[in-house]
Amino acid sequence: MIRIVDEAECKRYRSDCSITLKKVCTELKRKGITAQFTLVGSGARNMVTRNGNGPFDLDYNLEIFKAPNEYWNNLRHMKNTVRILLDDAAGLQCFSESKDSTSCLTALLHFKDEPTIEFSFDVAIVTRNSDGTLCRLMHNKNAWGYGSNQYVWNEVPHSRNVTIKAKQIKAAGLWLDVRNQYVNLKEMYLSRWWDIDHPSFVVYIEAVNNVYNQYFV
Repeated sequence: MIRIVDEAECKRYRSDCSITLKKVCTELKRKGITAQFTLVGSGARNMVTRNGNGPFDLDYNLEIFKAPNEYWNNLRHMKNTVRILLDDAAGLQCFSESKDSTSCLTALLHFKDEPTIEFSFDVAIVTRNSDGTLCRLMHNKNAWGYGSNQYVWNEVPHSRNVTIKAKQIKAAGLWLDVRNQYVNLKEMYLSRWWDIDHPSFVVYIEAVNNVYNQYFV
């Protein structure tokens, strides 16, 4: 069963992630890349979930604001650069080497001397297009029609103005509806569709939009 993780339990892990990602941003700046990390989705709204008593994770966006053309013109190079720097920084906090999934990099923390995962955090590399819509750097490892290992920017559906919508929902005293919607969506993706790669911040955007459309549209 999907349930909300107690805020006190999340605090220590957020600190470890923050230390790691600050170092990544510092090293990126040395390469001419201006970036900022943000805790997103459930982690930013005290809605972190876990399945039963299993491990939980936090989602971060690493937003790229400026970079030399060598990175914009070679997105594989951009992601590999972030991955290498993340592994260097995460290792100092005892995280294992990151896993490269389609939409993010995942750093894992294991219980001491055991293969069981204690905690993990996902880092999605993002930027914004000309109208402010969020775009994720995707590694389509088996892209039909385009060959394997395709790196592209994909727009996050309905991500524009989600912060404004969330504020309006909170002001109307409807935030509990978002929390319930979020948990229900997580349960659906995990239990019904076995979708373990659906990013939490995308689920959060979906939950906000569902509640907003129910009451304000």
